[in-house]
Amino acid sequence: MQANFEQRVDYALEQHLQISQPSRYPRLVKRRERRSDPRLAHSFPARVWGVDIEHEAFGLDGALDNISASGLYLRMPWQIKSFSEISLVVHLLSGPNEGATAAIKGRVIRDEPEKCGKRGVAVMITEYCFL
Repeated sequence: MQANFEQRVDYALEQHLQISQPSRYPRLVKRRERRSDPRLAHSFPARVWGVDIEHEAFGLDGALDNISASGLYLRMPWQIKSFSEISLVVHLLSGPNEGATAAIKGRVIRDEPEKCGKRGVAVMITEYCFL
């Protein structure tokens, strides 16, 4: 039952994301995609809430680097504890339902330092709904 639910959830979110088809010539692609769901590498405005590594609650406006039906990636000015919960409201600016807004809950699966001084945060989507 759980697998069927997850499959329907992924399908519903994918309808809101305009993702190009994979290349027919994989050997020409420099880096192979290892994710199960294709990512849309586009900056989407978002509001993010959570708790940082110091257990301090935060809320900030930012933008996603990319999103798929199962996860997303964003940059944060401080460290987020791995496996902590995070909430977002994301404005989908492209795709078949341009202008849709999604409320997303997720779990931080990776937080890593970047050269620019910010933190790259990978989030697995656990729940979402369209507002």
